[in-house]
Amino acid sequence: MNTNEIKKLIDAFYNGETSVEEEQLLLNYFNGGDIAEELLEEKEIFLQMYNAAPADVPVGLESKLNNLIDELASKETVKIELKPQSNKRQMWVKIGSVAAGVALLITAGVYFNKKADPVTPPLAQGQTETVNAEDEQKIKEAQEALVLLSSKFNKGMDQLAVVETNLDKTNEIINKTFNRKKDKEL
Repeated sequence: MNTNEIKKLIDAFYNGETSVEEEQLLLNYFNGGDIAEELLEEKEIFLQMYNAAPADVPVGLESKLNNLIDELASKETVKIELKPQSNKRQMWVKIGSVAAGVALLITAGVYFNKKADPVTPPLAQGQTETVNAEDEQKIKEAQEALVLLSSKFNKGMDQLAVVETNLDKTNEIINKTFNRKKDKEL
């Protein structure tokens, strides 16, 4: 066998892809006297791995591993149950829907609460309408209500931004934790 074939067999052996016959070929080659100088290190590694005695398995290791697997599986279940992070477009669609609903309610409220005054004729060109004190008070109250609604809405939007930031941080921490555990397992 030439050196390149032996190298391919060694790679296959390290990847766990060799058959018993191929492993026997490698064993015969490395136990023989005609070994290429570049494969002398591989000879030592191969013989140590091939002839290695079975490892001592501590008592109860299997049950500990099963418990660890169950624990990790339950944590993955929790991860799956977490609400997926919504993207900004979906958030703005929801906010826009709420804003449209609020605007519709205000418009409907103003429309149905407005009293029709059939006695008042339409204004002629150049005339101005006079507003009495009661109407001014109602306009002022409506403006205050809209300002209050706007401030509450803005406050809610600010809180949504804080929640979104906290969700992003939480997802980052969870992803880092699971990536570390995956790296340790590999």
